[in-house]
Amino acid sequence: MAHSHSPDGVLATLAKGLGSDADSFTPAAADSARAPLPGRRRGEAPASTAALAVAGPGSVVLDCGTSRLEGYTHVLWISPSAESILGSHVADRIADAVAAIPGVCAYRWEGLDRLHLRATGADWDVLLTAARDAVAELAGA
Repeated sequence: MAHSHSPDGVLATLAKGLGSDADSFTPAAADSARAPLPGRRRGEAPASTAALAVAGPGSVVLDCGTSRLEGYTHVLWISPSAESILGSHVADRIADAVAAIPGVCAYRWEGLDRLHLRATGADWDVLLTAARDAVAELAGA
């Protein structure tokens, strides 16, 4: 790749080269990955949902979104402080409590803060509320 020796020559050549090869690096997303989560609209403001508790068991399950893992439909964002809030003996049972929600068929942890669920057809807001209730019940709140 030849370039001119002007101050902008190298950068211009690099930018042109990157631009022409960009298509080969575009990720191939499955159509299902672009499907909206049932009951949630793209760009919906968080203010349209119930307020999150700032302390106690109600503050453990932060949000619900679309899972990008193969075979899972939803992902719950779990507070990194779950163990401090609930105690380790309770925090270790969060997944089991959420798995008992009607419609949840499977779960899988990704890291410490993302709980992927297979709950085909479940509305995100109903699942989020049910997960928060399950954690509160687990904690005895």
